Amino acid sequence: MSRRGDNIHKRKDGRWEGRYKSGVNEMGKTKYKSVYGKTYGECKEKLENAKLGKLSNTVNLTLNFSCILNIWLDNNKVRIKESTLLKYRHIINIHIVPELGYLKISSINACIVNAFLETKLKQGSKKDGKALSPSYVKTMAIIIESALDFAVKEGYCLPLKSEINKPYLDEKDITILTINEQRKYEKVLKKSTSYVALGTIIALYTGLRIGEICALHWKDIDLKNGLLYVNHTVSRVPSTDGIHKTKLILTTPKTKASKRVVPIPSSLKIVLDSIENKSGFVVSNTITFIDTRTFEYRFKNFLIDNDLLIINFHALRHTFATRCLQYGMDVKTLSEILGHASETTTLNTYTHTSLDVKRKQLETALKKCS
Repeated sequence: MSRRGDNIHKRKDGRWEGRYKSGVNEMGKTKYKSVYGKTYGECKEKLENAKLGKLSNTVNLTLNFSCILNIWLDNNKVRIKESTLLKYRHIINIHIVPELGYLKISSINACIVNAFLETKLKQGSKKDGKALSPSYVKTMAIIIESALDFAVKEGYCLPLKSEINKPYLDEKDITILTINEQRKYEKVLKKSTSYVALGTIIALYTGLRIGEICALHWKDIDLKNGLLYVNHTVSRVPSTDGIHKTKLILTTPKTKASKRVVPIPSSLKIVLDSIENKSGFVVSNTITFIDTRTFEYRFKNFLIDNDLLIINFHALRHTFATRCLQYGMDVKTLSEILGHASETTTLNTYTHTSLDVKRKQLETALKKCS
């Protein structure tokens, strides 16, 4: 019986046989060769050595990891967003290539990669030698793992024998406005004529991310049909001009699901209808989009000036999602409105709220049965 993924099976004579692709014949059909062993382990070792021997005849195993990373990046230019591509290239050039780039692709193993990631978590900053965030190091792990997977598929090397350990990310407490706090917010926001208030109430009633709100143009809003189109987002990416560390770009949303159409609630439509000048970007009132950091700063000052509970802007998105779940919206619909890649993402993000909804529904169902 073969073991899944190994292409190794036990023969009737008691020996283990492993098969691997050795090329193609004149008719273009794949040719196979076999190795044999008295035990599964022996056969697997012989199979790996045979595959490595085949690679040695067809691929230059002296190719170093920096070459693989460049090939991998070039191969993924079409599917990776510009902002993500710039971020990956920055991480590769600053962190990965200087420490792992010289290694032969055939010599890299999970121990080397995991030791590299552990060092980055403890003292990875190039500026001051301090620890890098788990999230940042996790991105490094994703890049390395993806590049190695690509190298395996292209026949440059064999798969790693053990896993790359990605850093664990602690879940942060999610701040959510209570219903009374939200009502206080709404009362102040609807009286204000500032563009900060406008962006805030859009977030509170649609769940848009701050980058999506800063990128929102009046041409993306169809008041006649009550629809809001999320076509762009403002992203901060590493700069390549040699002068600035980062730069702002207007780009497509982070995932395919993030590019979406959101129904405009009637209460928000009233606010949007009242705006006289409907040209340019919605929260800057100019032909240029506003920096997300600038908007967050103005948002905090707006809260202070109006004696409102101090929260970060993203808490508005969490508040919107929580209210939707509390008042009966199904997860699939909410997931699409929020622009999540899947319903699982929505459930994982709002676990506590969804559990509360399930508890209420369960109690209602049991009461009807009793």
